[in-house]
Amino acid sequence: MKDKHPGGATLEALPQGVRHEQDWWYISVRPSVEPERRYEYYEALADVENALEEAEHLTVLLLPTAPENIEAEQLSAR
Repeated sequence: MKDKHPGGATLEALPQGVRHEQDWWYISVRPSVEPERRYEYYEALADVENALEEAEHLTVLLLPTAPENIEAEQLSAR
């Protein structure tokens, strides 16, 4: 994911968001900023999933989450 920067965002896998069920790995991913073009974010995640399948024979589903600043804003609004 280090070479993926949709909309200038850096992608981070969240360690607390990793789980393994049967043959699937579920990994939460957070962008550093909200990508302007959401489809670029989803395309980047799909590219990483495909690369892991081909190179490592892993079945991974990357779960998009909101950037940290947006999560903090939502919590403070409550």
